[in-house]
Amino acid sequence: MQKTDTEYLLRKISAVDNRTVTDETVETWHEIVGHLSWQVAERALVKTRQDPYVGWLEPRHVVAKAREAIMELNDEAINVARKAEDEGRADPEPTCAEHRARITTCKPCCARLATEAGSLRGDQLHQWAVENVYVMEPF
Repeated sequence: MQKTDTEYLLRKISAVDNRTVTDETVETWHEIVGHLSWQVAERALVKTRQDPYVGWLEPRHVVAKAREAIMELNDEAINVARKAEDEGRADPEPTCAEHRARITTCKPCCARLATEAGSLRGDQLHQWAVENVYVMEPF
């Protein structure tokens, strides 16, 4: 996230709790939440605001909700991709040969991809997976 995104996040927070947003506040918050993407930080902010146990919102609260926000965003992206697949607007998701499961839902095969593929990236990783993990027929 860019520092301007962190400032915008703080301005959204101040709209609710009337806090003062200074350059120092932005800098400090950015040190703590700046590693998050804007999309994750914004979703985590909403989740934090909805938490009845959070009174005065602090950067640690946004970081704490980031994992939950990431899981929600990933689920939404998977649903969009599957809908496009079902409607014939996208290629089908690869299926693992060993378990006949969608690759994104097969934990053993995801772990295998992460460990055995080493430092391969992009097309090389995909080619390795085609040769070693995927079954090349529709789910």
